[in-house]
Amino acid sequence: MRKFIKELREGDRVDDFFVVMQREKREAKNGNPYLSVAFSDASGTIGSTVFDDVERLFAVLEPNTIAKITGSVSSREGKAQLKIFDARPAREDDNIDFSALRPVSPYDREAMFKELEDYRAKVKDPFVAKLLASFFEDSEFVKEFKTHTAAKAMHHATVGGLLEHTLGVVRLADSFSDLYPKLDRDLMIAGAMLHDIGKLYEMGGLVATEYTAVGRLLGHIVIGSELVGKACDKIEGFPESLKLQLQHIIVSHHGKQEFGSPCLPQTPEAMALFRADEFDSHIFQAFRAIGEESEQPGEFTARVKGLDTALYKTEAAKGNGLYSMAFPEGGKIEEPSKKEPEVQTSSPMQDDLFK
Repeated sequence: MRKFIKELREGDRVDDFFVVMQREKREAKNGNPYLSVAFSDASGTIGSTVFDDVERLFAVLEPNTIAKITGSVSSREGKAQLKIFDARPAREDDNIDFSALRPVSPYDREAMFKELEDYRAKVKDPFVAKLLASFFEDSEFVKEFKTHTAAKAMHHATVGGLLEHTLGVVRLADSFSDLYPKLDRDLMIAGAMLHDIGKLYEMGGLVATEYTAVGRLLGHIVIGSELVGKACDKIEGFPESLKLQLQHIIVSHHGKQEFGSPCLPQTPEAMALFRADEFDSHIFQAFRAIGEESEQPGEFTARVKGLDTALYKTEAAKGNGLYSMAFPEGGKIEEPSKKEPEVQTSSPMQDDLFK
């Protein structure tokens, strides 16, 4: 019977299928090559450092594929690691349970989308309302938006992760508008709903997330700004100042140029949106790290790359699973399913990009 990654403990034997998320060949201090590999299944991710049979395993462990791994579980800096004895690519006759391999948001996607639509209904400006409708009343867009990942690995890297992250940012944006009434609520809600739509084109993959050509060459920030600009242009009479402010929110939402934003936030709404986006992604990483390591020894987690620090394992953070979001109204945590999950592919929408 399969043991999921989150259930693996030091000393466990492994003989099962995993998604190869990342694979990188590096050089040790003695000059010998080694591999740094990341694997995933529906429950999470686990790393592996390979020093033996490097060339063969480099060829076998191709990213965005499924591989059968034989090995055991060790521990490094308090984190579980796979020690690989052998590996081979999956075969057609392996009868793989795909639902066990793709991480899925634990929250009910229909309930999350309904809550997102409730926020959209708050928008009063007719031009902003038409802009949002051009995306969120497009059935093909909505289908992809509900299932897409928000990232390759850092945060909300699951089926439905983009929807979950977007809802988190919209909730914060709306709350900021309550606390600071001079913020333009319509701009805040629209900016939050649209800030990451470029990720629909930036990433794709059947079993693991990979960057597309347009994603590598332009990135989701530029793509998202272009999509919003073109949508604004199709709405008769759309004010240029409003279009400019919306595009500015998107291009500045990473906050700093070294984090990928072409410019710094220069409006109150852009400043608030940057903080909302940053907070939602950071708090997700914090609760995930503490949840995943809650039963491991030590008061602190291993260093979390995206946060550049280790985290103290508070009792409150340990509880209620790995995720931090309050359940959407009427929603529930989805139980693991034997049904093959929907996953984003190279997306037929990409054929229409920027037309």
